[in-house]
Amino acid sequence: MTKSPCEVVLLTGDGVFASRWIEELTPLAEHDTDAPIALAFTYASEGGLESALARGAVQVLVVDDQGLDEDGVSTILARVRAQRAEIDCVLLTGADEASGTGFECVISRGESNYGVVYRTLRRILLERIATPFADALREYVYAARDSWHTPGHSSGDSLSTSPWIADFYRFMGEHIFNTDLSVSVKMLDSLMDPISVIRQAQQLTAKTFGAHQSYFVTNGTSTSNKIVLQHLLRHGDRVIVDRNCHKSVHHAMIMSGALPVYLESAVNQHFGIYGPVPQREIFRAIDANPGARLLVLTSCTYDGLRYDLRPIIDYAHAAGLYVLIDEAWYAHGRFHPALRPTALECGADFVTQSTHKMLSAFSQASMIHVGDFSWQSSGDGEAHDAFDAAGFREDINMHTSTSPQYGMIASLDVARKQMSIEGYEVLDRTLGFAEEIRQFVDQNTVFRSLNAEDLCGQALANDGIRLDPTKVTIDVGQAGVSAPHAQALLFSDFGIQVEKNTHNTLSFLVTIGTTESKVLRLKQALRKLSDGAYRIRVRRVAAAGNEEEPVRGQGLPNLSAIVVLPRTAYFARGEKLAWEGDGRAELIGRIACDEVVPYPPGIPLLVPGQKITQRILDAIIAFTSERADLEMHGLRREGGLPAIRVLTESETALAMKEYEELFTQESTEASSGLVVSKAVVSTVDTAREVV
Repeated sequence: MTKSPCEVVLLTGDGVFASRWIEELTPLAEHDTDAPIALAFTYASEGGLESALARGAVQVLVVDDQGLDEDGVSTILARVRAQRAEIDCVLLTGADEASGTGFECVISRGESNYGVVYRTLRRILLERIATPFADALREYVYAARDSWHTPGHSSGDSLSTSPWIADFYRFMGEHIFNTDLSVSVKMLDSLMDPISVIRQAQQLTAKTFGAHQSYFVTNGTSTSNKIVLQHLLRHGDRVIVDRNCHKSVHHAMIMSGALPVYLESAVNQHFGIYGPVPQREIFRAIDANPGARLLVLTSCTYDGLRYDLRPIIDYAHAAGLYVLIDEAWYAHGRFHPALRPTALECGADFVTQSTHKMLSAFSQASMIHVGDFSWQSSGDGEAHDAFDAAGFREDINMHTSTSPQYGMIASLDVARKQMSIEGYEVLDRTLGFAEEIRQFVDQNTVFRSLNAEDLCGQALANDGIRLDPTKVTIDVGQAGVSAPHAQALLFSDFGIQVEKNTHNTLSFLVTIGTTESKVLRLKQALRKLSDGAYRIRVRRVAAAGNEEEPVRGQGLPNLSAIVVLPRTAYFARGEKLAWEGDGRAELIGRIACDEVVPYPPGIPLLVPGQKITQRILDAIIAFTSERADLEMHGLRREGGLPAIRVLTESETALAMKEYEELFTQESTEASSGLVVSKAVVSTVDTAREVV
């Protein structure tokens, strides 16, 4: 078996000591045939630190403190963490006492037993590359125990001998079935009450991702968001939220009975790209809502736009708000200096990540990371309203199946290991591929790759917004090409499936699974698509679909007033009104019961409790009638016609009365800081950017 190469670098200014250290440890590594890793020992001076860390094989840095004071050691440690947050750091000291704060362990410089030194370094690495749950699952499967428990396929035996479905068994592979187990297998722990291997895997995950605690979720970040909002919010609580957030956040507010204060995002109407909320508008909303409990933002967005989170989170914490950052598209951010800082590093209280989107986990595999809540400490160091781990566990269990998919849990364990041990190396390669694609497009095609400035526009010019380079957006519209039809031809003619498109852009997701061959085929396809003859073919495809002009994008109307609690509106019986004929006029001014969302991009035109305006209704009709390539979530049917569910007149009166009563508590709650101006609760309007 080929051993994984792991380099241990001694950082020291004492070349003589370094030579002896390496000479003593190298033979021990060469004769260690039982370890699954191969340790190689090198040394570097302080001036060579960055170049040493740029080698992906470097997994442990041993810092020799000879000649360094405490500040010098801390400075080196900070430089290491800034470039390689995931690697292990060991302090080598000649002092009688050393705190070793921030280091995995401390080793005496005078240690004469190099066997102890070698075993200590090996132990540190073995702990990091362990996959407690995945190993236990593999052990159980290979033991081939008889199944007298759920699931009913009994390790696939119900399929493998069937003349009707054995082909599916062969297609999926035996391990898909024999790793599909149940909570009856005690050695595999319980996702709802982890005490052994799942708990150990989650503890390793917290260390790898820089969290105080981490939790595995097997129903996607949609569920992760709902868990966090359920934990933090109660009926009537105010939450400041980007209206462009994932629909699971809107669903969670319905479930909790919270009151949203919506933030309008900057929109690039030319490309149909929906970006972050301008920083000034976030600050304005926080100032205007002193009783708000939570701020929810998405970073990075679907198109890769990242907030400058530190000043936003600090501002929210100073006002007493918790902060949830949806990093569904940014689970890889911690593992390369070009992508940092992450939300946790900026002080977020909760971070949700879709481990399957950019890393090596199965679909639906997600993580919740919890920050350290240090902002809640008083001047005397006493923590107030600290994280309630027991309560959070109950919230998780309310959304967790008692029959989770064990292969999915194992994939989270393994994905964590991969990023811990080779995250820097694989991301360095990935970022190289992304830049290669961009350069090729700009230099060899009539298309253009878009940068952060192209996507943001002036509304975000001074907000420090950055682009995650792994999201490559290409403007094909400038060459007269319809992006939906270009996407169709890439699939039919070249076997390439893109992540998404707008009316004039194509988005390609470059991941750690991208290969040189895939990049080569994409470049060939884009070159052909760029050729004049092929562009004529794209237009012919459009014409065949009775579209003489490229598909044009529809803009999003500003949100109108929220006049009823979303929960109240959603759970009302309501009535369905079609907009054809007299229904169009009747719908104006009515209160929506459902969330109406065109997908993509998945940004709501209506949310429950919102008043329907003429502009909103026109946008819904336009999306429905003009964009056959989109899904429209939340619409109903009435008499065979598309319709919107709205509150009845009697329901409206009761719901608005309930809503009004939320603001009658002003006199009794003013001292607790819970009063919120009614004028700013419904929405915070921002002029939309038109490029």
